[in-house]
Amino acid sequence: MARHHCVIFLFFLICLCGIICGAYAAENIQDATVWINKGKDALKNKDYISAIAAYDQALLLDQYYTEGWKLRGDALMELQRYAEAVEAYDRAISIDKTNADLLGKKGRAHFSLGNYQEALELFTRAVSLNPNQFQNQDGYGDVLSALNRFSEADYAYGNALKIDPKNNETWNKKGEVLAKMYRNNEALVAYNKSIEIYPDSAEVWNNLGSVYYSMGNMQKALMAFEKAISLDESYIPKKYSDTLSRIAKDTNSEKQVAHQSNVTGKTDMYENFTLPPSIYVLNYVMIIIGITAILAISILRFIRRKGEETRDKDQE
Repeated sequence: MARHHCVIFLFFLICLCGIICGAYAAENIQDATVWINKGKDALKNKDYISAIAAYDQALLLDQYYTEGWKLRGDALMELQRYAEAVEAYDRAISIDKTNADLLGKKGRAHFSLGNYQEALELFTRAVSLNPNQFQNQDGYGDVLSALNRFSEADYAYGNALKIDPKNNETWNKKGEVLAKMYRNNEALVAYNKSIEIYPDSAEVWNNLGSVYYSMGNMQKALMAFEKAISLDESYIPKKYSDTLSRIAKDTNSEKQVAHQSNVTGKTDMYENFTLPPSIYVLNYVMIIIGITAILAISILRFIRRKGEETRDKDQE
């Protein structure tokens, strides 16, 4: 009987401990959520240091809080502390290994560190897990472009724009890779699409001008460069001075050609002058008259000579 009571008492203690631990854990989770929300508020106000401090408090209460590690990584990215961001995202991925969003964020952190191969592997996994996430397709294009794999980058940006066709930055990046492949007409379409969505980007106007410059259209290049400068006076396109020089050179060349044409035209007027047909006829008539006169004189001389010979014979 005593043993039976001991078993019941032990079972009661275990249940009580479970309830207490569960309540403590629930309280910790609730407290962690409170800290997470504080961190989110700080993040909205761009107070990234306070946000990280709040996330750290949440993670002390619950080290398996995936969102806490992810948000900590986001705040570190804003502070450009990319290596620490990689560690934060890595902790989150260790808890949720098939989360495409986390893989893409870690890939972006590696990309920012210049670790393009690591970033490529992460974005490849992220895109294969969820091909319909804009950030991953866009980041995938960025890495491929950095590795000079422009055709693949163009394809990735195209996939990103299928998800978000109104993203002017991605249209601009698509234009850049097309321009690097000398697909200038397609690049113009991409840049114009970016400008249509957001017309106040000096960078895009500069890129548009660069393509026109490459195509030899100096006037349109100049218009695009001047638009870029009007949007940002500190933004001086690299090819702006070259464009002005080319236009000035072309203008001088046109003037020289026009002058040479005038001189040549006057010279040709004399060189190519031809007598009218009546003059030719008159020449022919004069020649015939001259020949006829010569023949007539020759015949008269011949007749005169014969006459003189005949008289001489008669006198003898």
